[in-house]
Amino acid sequence: MAAVSIFLPLVCTAQYKLIRIDSESDAWRSSQRVFFDNEMSRLLMPQGTAFGVKCIPSFSPEWTLTYDSVAHVLVYNKAQKSIWHSTYDAMHKKKTKIDKAGNRLITSKLRKKPKNYQAPEVNTCSLAVTNDQAAMLRAIWKSAVYDAEDRDVSILDGTKWEYFIEGRRAKSHRSENVLVKFTNELTKAVSTGNAARKDSLIGSEFQRVASDLTITPQPL
Repeated sequence: MAAVSIFLPLVCTAQYKLIRIDSESDAWRSSQRVFFDNEMSRLLMPQGTAFGVKCIPSFSPEWTLTYDSVAHVLVYNKAQKSIWHSTYDAMHKKKTKIDKAGNRLITSKLRKKPKNYQAPEVNTCSLAVTNDQAAMLRAIWKSAVYDAEDRDVSILDGTKWEYFIEGRRAKSHRSENVLVKFTNELTKAVSTGNAARKDSLIGSEFQRVASDLTITPQPL
């Protein structure tokens, strides 16, 4: 697998770009969101993480696919139950009321500190990658994140894929995004220990994804 293939010019339509995330767009975060972000990092991010993606589904447990630059492996981590709902329950005090019509109403109030929080268990799988494979993934990750669209992002329901590298972050809500599709297939390969499928994806499939992206690979 020739490393020079990383630097082929890439051309496609803007609909496949990610959306940039910066500190200003995070200003709305509540203490519960901060608690959730901290738990996501603590539970699902290996110490040697160089780049990767965090997937936050609407109603399912969160997972990450990251490259560990120390162990030279792709790591798939998935919580056994939703971290978001676990942190939400710990940060909110629920109260039940019965209205005049006899209806049962449940309200909640945000706590200053979490209470009765139990962190979800995490399932971990990994697959080794070659230096060339890591370089190809790093190139496409960096290209996609650095070339992300700079526009306002409204908070939407639905699954979110958040890509990151070198302190920069960008996300997609679109499952049809070619990078999201590629990432999901690569995640399946790692989670099932399918090394042959991993090699195929970072080989011929990588070139197909690259040809569909609106990006030019950044210097490594």
